[in-house]
Amino acid sequence: MRNDQIFVLLLVLLLPMTGCFGDIVGDAQADDDDFAEPEWINDRGTGTMDWTLNLSESQWLEVKSAAGLLTTNANTSDQELEQYNLIVHESEGWVVGNGQFSPIFGGDYELCGIQVEEFCFSSDPQGNWFISDWSIIYRIHSV
Repeated sequence: MRNDQIFVLLLVLLLPMTGCFGDIVGDAQADDDDFAEPEWINDRGTGTMDWTLNLSESQWLEVKSAAGLLTTNANTSDQELEQYNLIVHESEGWVVGNGQFSPIFGGDYELCGIQVEEFCFSSDPQGNWFISDWSIIYRIHSV
């Protein structure tokens, strides 16, 4: 027998069986919806970075991005704006960066521009820079 004859014979034998499996695939897909991912949240602000988040022990944080516009030499002819990655800082010292998951369940989080030891700053204490606009995209997972 030639190859195309074998192919036609297999089609004739297998084609009637295509309806024999009912709606099994549809049921499996319906079960997947029970495990849907949480929605992404985009919080934005201007001026003071006052973003905080308190999670229970049954929740954990995923950060897609945290960024701000770093302003230097404000109110001068040399003023510059630059996009700057921000830090999501947890009160006990844990840090969650862009594209990362929190290493703990629960926690109290804040957004900051620079972390020095356990202190979090959204502007330069000496006044040389500040974050003028900020955005964080995140989602909260439950266990």
